[in-house]
Amino acid sequence: MLYRGDCLDVMQSLVDSGVQVDAVITDPPYGMAYQSNWSKSGPRHNRLSNDDRLFTAWLPIAYQLVKPLGGALLSFCGWKQSYDWARAIANAGFVIRSQVIWNRLHHGMGDLRGAFAPMHDIVWYATRGRRVFANGRPKSVLEHKRPSPSQDYGHPTFKPVSLMEELARAIDDGSAGAIIDPFAGSGSTLVAAERLGRRWIGIELSEEYCSTVVERVSDAAK
Repeated sequence: MLYRGDCLDVMQSLVDSGVQVDAVITDPPYGMAYQSNWSKSGPRHNRLSNDDRLFTAWLPIAYQLVKPLGGALLSFCGWKQSYDWARAIANAGFVIRSQVIWNRLHHGMGDLRGAFAPMHDIVWYATRGRRVFANGRPKSVLEHKRPSPSQDYGHPTFKPVSLMEELARAIDDGSAGAIIDPFAGSGSTLVAAERLGRRWIGIELSEEYCSTVVERVSDAAK
């Protein structure tokens, strides 16, 4: 199910209704003020809402929303914010279990002469209670090519569906519970859940991205 609205309001209403999910898998705003696609051949993408600061208010609600015995969180973040983000996750009640690296297979922009070329994103894996993987122990480095601007559905931090599928499969505990993405964006997490036959809940503030999600999930369900 897809909700258009503020994630804080929607998530709290789900908690108040007694909804529980198996896992939160998401790429939230975390203070980058990021704007991608600076090429001369195309328009720049819009900036993300709430991305001008470390936006953590949703984490305690997510903790209430996941099941108490083994509920999971997978949250992307940037390297500059990674340890502040880890502290925020822990302060919400989660126990951090692993740091996962997404190797994007080609580098992004930055200081071309004074810094290493960035090729990875960080994902924190945390749980509420003990969780046991059903498919064996996954590796901590995942390699998936970052899509080009012509393949990213106009989203500045687009994630490939293959990556989101691997993450969801990696943390599967065999319960077949629902996956929620409070920052659905263009819908890659939800498409991955649909392909894996998992129930899903998506929340997205942008009307434009909601339309994209509906289209992409409908295509995945065919």
